[in-house]
Amino acid sequence: MTASDRVRSAQRILTAGAVTHALVWALAAAVGLLAITAFASLVAPALADGSRLESPAALAAAVIVFGVLMWRHRQLVSRQRVALWIEERIPELHYSLVTALDEKRSVFADEMETAVGRQDVGGVIFTALRRRLVPALGAAIAAALLLYVSPSATFGGGGLFRRLGGSSPAAIIPAGSRLQNLSVRVVPPPYTRQSSVTLDDPSSISAIAGSRIIVRGKGTPAGIMASVNAEPLRVTASGGGWTLSLAMPSKPAALNLADRGYDRIIVVNPHADAPPRVALNSPPRDTTLRVAKLIVNLAAAATDDIGLGMGYFECLITTGSGEIFTARTVTTPIVTFDGSRSGSLSAKLDLAALKLGQGDVVSIRAIVQDRNTLSGPGLATSDTRTFRIARADEYDSVAVDPAGPLPVDSSAMSQRMLILMAEKLVKDQKTITRAELVKRSGEIGDLEDRVRKRVHEILFEIEGGGAEEEDASAPPEPEKTLEGEESDNVYAVQNPDLFQAYQELWAAVRSLQIAEPQPALPHMRAALKALDRARLANRLYLRGIPPKVIVDLARVRMTGKEKGTANSRTPGSAADSARALLERRFTSAVELIPRNAAGALRELTMLQVEALSTAPAFAGAIGEAIDAFRKSRDATIPLLRARRALSGDPVAKPGLSPWTGGW
Repeated sequence: MTASDRVRSAQRILTAGAVTHALVWALAAAVGLLAITAFASLVAPALADGSRLESPAALAAAVIVFGVLMWRHRQLVSRQRVALWIEERIPELHYSLVTALDEKRSVFADEMETAVGRQDVGGVIFTALRRRLVPALGAAIAAALLLYVSPSATFGGGGLFRRLGGSSPAAIIPAGSRLQNLSVRVVPPPYTRQSSVTLDDPSSISAIAGSRIIVRGKGTPAGIMASVNAEPLRVTASGGGWTLSLAMPSKPAALNLADRGYDRIIVVNPHADAPPRVALNSPPRDTTLRVAKLIVNLAAAATDDIGLGMGYFECLITTGSGEIFTARTVTTPIVTFDGSRSGSLSAKLDLAALKLGQGDVVSIRAIVQDRNTLSGPGLATSDTRTFRIARADEYDSVAVDPAGPLPVDSSAMSQRMLILMAEKLVKDQKTITRAELVKRSGEIGDLEDRVRKRVHEILFEIEGGGAEEEDASAPPEPEKTLEGEESDNVYAVQNPDLFQAYQELWAAVRSLQIAEPQPALPHMRAALKALDRARLANRLYLRGIPPKVIVDLARVRMTGKEKGTANSRTPGSAADSARALLERRFTSAVELIPRNAAGALRELTMLQVEALSTAPAFAGAIGEAIDAFRKSRDATIPLLRARRALSGDPVAKPGLSPWTGGW
């Protein structure tokens, strides 16, 4: 065997040894990390919540150790470095091996080959490998033994700790129920800034919606089933026992636990995060001013059940009169409450800086939000206070009693509202589905058609007081009427603005009914302008107030032909079918207690779940009775309280008259 062959063989052996060395150390690191995590869960039970991360962390540690060791052995890819490594461990070679690799055609090649052949290169390689692999194997065996005696479930659920407690590997599942002596940890949502709460063996769990509920029990998780609202939950091993985790639902539910022939129901009672409340303290009342020169002190007080987020004042300024007006909104700087349950808002509003004119109205209100990040922030608004700038003509002493406005006023107001709805639909058209577009456009089209029919009733009013039948298939043809032919539509000839509004409304209805709100908007705006022109036309004023109809009571009294007779009636409460059903089920559950206590307890628990939303007082009394049953106490008083919560307090009715003596 030449020197080159010896180096090549040594390179292969050293590479295989380096890979084996790295794999053994990686295995030792992974197993050791699992054992350390298992022991740490005994000292700090809170670390057991992260049991699902043990395997990924161990795998990551193994990969890191393997990569580091293989990087340290990267020189094995070079034959020259392998030859130098052999020369370092066999000084007698005097660099003959390296020289033989570089100068194969040298005259001294034979002498160098002979010098290399006299040395035991293989023995040196295997000795070096043994020195590296023995410590690695020892570390892996020690880590495996440590994991074996740890409380981890890797080697059968508890290993040596379980056997020291008297249980053999064949009897891991205990004979009794594993659903007793449970520990429940309730972790509120982060935005509430509340600390977690631990409950010992509870019969009901009450927490804010969105909280995380962690249930722990003793024993192996094998055979334990859990579900909420018919949805199964995952039961895993953790800290020498079993655990499950669920999010607090938005409605009351029952957590069903089953262990072979044993079962248990835990009531899950969520309470929602209530929206905040805000009261506007200043200004205290509405005010009318002659001149817009006043600095208003704004003050409001806000409260929330968990924590306030932010708040500000909103000022709506309207200019104009009637249905022709413009509006603009001004807000004060936002105030942050930093999660406090109560807070106050204050600001100053200079009316002169708002550039108000005669007839302008300023509406002020306070707006507050809470810190709810799960279901969206709750919004609260206060009562509105208004400041109105009086007009100069309001102080005129001349008073005129005008006639009532034309019926078209209501149509103009409705048309303005429909235009706003159509503009919003066009704005949202790109973000909604086709079905939603058709639905919303059809609803606006139906409302627009009502306005069209109302205009038709006003426009085609007949002289005799009736109204002609409307053909819904097509709009009327006004050309013949306008040319002077005989027609009963006298009012239509004198109101071309109303007729134009009718035509535009008909075109808008057609576009909206086929889900095309964009083409309908020009027709809707044209109809509104025509309605405004008709509404602002010259009106007639009465010369006096119409007479009031006065009834002569002295003349008509006691002139009726029939005399009514009435009997006394006993007031009764309205029937409540849901409450009656709860009462029947409660009676059945109470009667079941002597025969089947477990079945009665299960029925009472389900009654509590159903009554949490409809009869909270009854549900609270049932919860006290369930706790009394589980702790082997007398449950008579809670059951009586539950009965009275459904049926009310007992009413004593009079019986026989007392004896007065004699025979």
